[in-house]
Amino acid sequence: MALFHKKEKEEVSSPINMASDESIQMEDGTVKTFLHFPENWDFLPKERYIYQYHHQKLPKIKSGQVSIKGLKFLGVNGEIVVEAFIQNALSKPLRFEKIDLLVVDENEEPMAKKGFSFDDLVEFPPFSSTPWRFLFLKEDLLSEATPSDNWKILFEVKNSSSEERLELEDAWDSQLTSEQKEKLKETLKRLPKLGEDEVNFTGIGLRNLENQSLEVTVLLRNGTSRAIQLEKLPLILEDANGDLVCSGQFELPPLQINPYTAKPWAFVFPLSLILIEQPDFSKWKISIQQSNQ
Repeated sequence: MALFHKKEKEEVSSPINMASDESIQMEDGTVKTFLHFPENWDFLPKERYIYQYHHQKLPKIKSGQVSIKGLKFLGVNGEIVVEAFIQNALSKPLRFEKIDLLVVDENEEPMAKKGFSFDDLVEFPPFSSTPWRFLFLKEDLLSEATPSDNWKILFEVKNSSSEERLELEDAWDSQLTSEQKEKLKETLKRLPKLGEDEVNFTGIGLRNLENQSLEVTVLLRNGTSRAIQLEKLPLILEDANGDLVCSGQFELPPLQINPYTAKPWAFVFPLSLILIEQPDFSKWKISIQQSNQ
């Protein structure tokens, strides 16, 4: 979300906005970018000179890279506005549909994160540095601390599923042996990769208990950049024939699944919920019950 004032009528050129052919490619493979102002946004003359001053202090960027460099951090009514330069050292214009940004403090601890969408017409020219403002709302904040001068704004790189981490609740961590934990990690590695922003519930174990109830162990997987809270889960269990074995709604502690992590949890279906006497569990599937089921 950009917070600059939109120009309502005629375009006004600025003597500070240097032409793109004034960017400099250095012998060491770096690029000194030119300062570019978004065409559809209006800047006061004073703002333009301030941005020119800070642009001159930007470090050179390697040719072929895209970078974001924080400039100013401003707290307003529990929200924060971050000013930054988006640097494009590619030889072609750059357009974003969406970028995920992360603000960290001097200790690299996350303070805020949010995904920002851009208008189709927004373009960052080759070898340019473009000032932009990003608004993080209260729900985007991860910390109430005020950063020192060493804060940073970063592109959030989403983990691939190969980097998906196993996370255990305290009770699980204390009860499982090291061998059982390693087995869970190996199981997680063998699972199909999560799609972008996918949340997945994968059954990994099923057993009959002495009281004839069924215990199903599930890996709750979060492939998004935000923690999710689970308080209720309506689940159904199907056998190899696709027959409904049992269904039930489960109350959870609540349970938090952090970004790019998988957490095991056990769900017990009592005998009263089991609909089939001899289900075929050579294959089985557990899933969330849809409202129309």
